[in-house]
Amino acid sequence: MGSKATQAWRAFSGAADGCDGVFVDVYAAGAVLIVYEGRISSDPTNAAGIANVVLDRLKPLGVRAVYHKPFARDRSRLGGALPACVSDPQPLAGEPLPESILIREYDWQLEVRLYDGLSTGLFLDQRENRRWVSQWVRNRGQGNKAGRASPVAPAVLNTFAYTCAFSVAAACAGAITTSVDVSGRYLDWGKRNFAHNQLADLTAHRFARMDTFEFFGYARRKGLRYDLIVLDPPSFASGSKKKGIRPWSSVEDYARLVNGAAALLKPRGAILASTNTQELCRPGRLEREIRKGLDRAPRWLELPAPPVDFAGDQDRFAAMAFAVE
Repeated sequence: MGSKATQAWRAFSGAADGCDGVFVDVYAAGAVLIVYEGRISSDPTNAAGIANVVLDRLKPLGVRAVYHKPFARDRSRLGGALPACVSDPQPLAGEPLPESILIREYDWQLEVRLYDGLSTGLFLDQRENRRWVSQWVRNRGQGNKAGRASPVAPAVLNTFAYTCAFSVAAACAGAITTSVDVSGRYLDWGKRNFAHNQLADLTAHRFARMDTFEFFGYARRKGLRYDLIVLDPPSFASGSKKKGIRPWSSVEDYARLVNGAAALLKPRGAILASTNTQELCRPGRLEREIRKGLDRAPRWLELPAPPVDFAGDQDRFAAMAFAVE
């Protein structure tokens, strides 16, 4: 799978590749071994043995280290404490890598951190959707040039932005972006991603440390409108009584999210709606939430097929794009 187009991809995909609960993701010179709790022996020597096999298989592709991320069935019972291995600079197999590394994905570079907690800073299953966003922005920009003295850069709103990978894809294609997330740490990571792509002039790009619904209210008051809005929320998020922020649940709140986003669209604008919530990934379920949020049927847009390295795992994520006429 690895190619000049992307240096980050899934090399082994659980049951689809014959070993349920075991996944291997490649990030240029590093790989991450993800093992779901209860699927194989929890003995550390077992994981180390797997990691050495993985390293041996991937060395010809330039992989020099394999890090380990055990995945608990119920993270809440961890009480905020994470396994030591997810922040250990020493890999389970191979040589230590720098704290952060850059990977190329199509026309942009992104920073990943392989031992900085449970996540790496990049969701690989969204790779083709990020490329779709890039192409949509280019097409929109070309359309805006027709009959105008000067082009108008499309405005893109990226909610639950995390490390702003969707924003980078849009900005590299010429968009003016707004990235919204409650985490200042991840927005700072997003700013570094912009810098890695020579998008150093951030005056055309906004990073808003806010709850998404709080931002929706702010945007309505300010009369802000967007050509494209990206919705890629987590399954759950805690709220804040002090700030008046409600807890978030994709199952309960996705329709409300769609409704709030649609109110901020420019004419001929579009929404990319995505989820990895198991219940919403069932056939037709995300579509129903979108229709419910809009109270009408939208005009559906064609998205690319899921990445080939996730073809056997399609029940774990869902995405739809649509325009509100």
